Amino acid sequence: MLGVSLILQIVLAVVLVCLATASLQLASLAFIRLVFPARVVRQRLIADANLPRVLVQLPVCDEGALALRVAAAAARLDWPADRLEIQVLDDGPAEKHAALAAAIRELTPEGVDLKVLRRGVREGYKAGNLAFGLSCSDAPYVAVFDADFVPPPDFLRRTVPAMVEDQGLAYVQARWGHTNRARNWLTRAQAFLLDAHFAVEQEARFRAGLPFSFNGTAGVWSRQAIDDGGGWTGDTLTEDLDLSIRCALKGWRGVVMRDIEVPSELPDTAAAWRAQQARWTKGHAQCARKLLPVLWKSDFPAWKKAVVTLQVCQFAFYTLAGISAVISLTLMAMGVEYLPSVAMLGMIVTVLGLCASLGYLACGQAMLGRAEGRHFLPTLLLAIVFPSGLILSNARATYEAFAGADIVFHRTQRNGEAYKGGWRGRPELAAGLMLPLFAFVEQAWSAPFFVFAAAGLVSIGTMGLRGALRIPAEAPSAITTAAE
Repeated sequence: MLGVSLILQIVLAVVLVCLATASLQLASLAFIRLVFPARVVRQRLIADANLPRVLVQLPVCDEGALALRVAAAAARLDWPADRLEIQVLDDGPAEKHAALAAAIRELTPEGVDLKVLRRGVREGYKAGNLAFGLSCSDAPYVAVFDADFVPPPDFLRRTVPAMVEDQGLAYVQARWGHTNRARNWLTRAQAFLLDAHFAVEQEARFRAGLPFSFNGTAGVWSRQAIDDGGGWTGDTLTEDLDLSIRCALKGWRGVVMRDIEVPSELPDTAAAWRAQQARWTKGHAQCARKLLPVLWKSDFPAWKKAVVTLQVCQFAFYTLAGISAVISLTLMAMGVEYLPSVAMLGMIVTVLGLCASLGYLACGQAMLGRAEGRHFLPTLLLAIVFPSGLILSNARATYEAFAGADIVFHRTQRNGEAYKGGWRGRPELAAGLMLPLFAFVEQAWSAPFFVFAAAGLVSIGTMGLRGALRIPAEAPSAITTAAE
């Protein structure tokens, strides 16, 4: 029994070191964001007569009014009409295609080159849809907007000249805005997480000259880079990360346009958010399985290989946290007293993880001028608690990715849509109600972990049963629909 406990504690120590590395990565990104100077993105002043042709792709799949709204926004983009192509790439049900095409034609101003295309089969899902659209155009620059985004009219004017000026750029990424961030506690927490991703992580990687991923929407690609990187492929659920890394390995670079915000909507229910995060986690794990061997055989220096590996492997946090919990509970059931070195390591990792996460999220709000208001502190705490409730679903998604499970793409449930899945929060709720019992009898270093995990699981499970928790007073902001 002593040998088993020793082996388990050694494995636990290795897992704790990996978790500490993930926390140090967040702290390092926040440090870089605060210390490194902003990089100037060169923009070439181009006369209208010399502006290049641009293709705007709008991949949609049974989006209803959102498809009309994004099409209307694309039609309002400020760009010469003879050099602007717009594709609404309809992957929805065949019986709804004609009605969608007619509704979009009705709202499209005369003279705008907007086509509603349908390929007939969903092979490759979004990646296959984008690749199909590219086969119908030879425009040198390609902007992509998901259905829940609304590009401002000057978006192309502020992004494409940077691509023309620097022919080594694969893509320009704009920052996501969130029009419904005040709808409930869940959307507020999501906004904090995504604000930090764009304002801290993406900006820090860009300032340090490190590769960073395109985020799937609200950006412009070089057609040459897409082709050189191997094109959109549907063998992972995160086609954006996949193509970004492949282009980086070919020497292409990306640019973050931190001052350009594109409005979008956040999932406002636990079911929608949980499904979205599981899909992203599974896609990142699939990319790791596919690309890490290629990365480590590349000509990148060792330090850059390590940095990109850490970036791609962020999905592993949930699985590592789950493994840590299982080992801790097993040792507790065996009545084992931790080695002093393992207990001390656990305490350090716990404090480091909490401080790094709080600092990273707070830095994101500070960079955007939002680190104030009566909801700041509770939302900051919930932005740590709620993701803890995804341990079960994201760990399962990681397992499925490495087990070679079939790739099935389920788009994010839109606001107002009825949830059609079978999940109602029961697994998370059951696990969350059991964990506090262990937290009170566990050793000091792991008790905070169990408390946060229990709080997150109970929160997500409760929201799964009853719907998202509402906050008082503030009404959600809205984006006007095409009909309005």
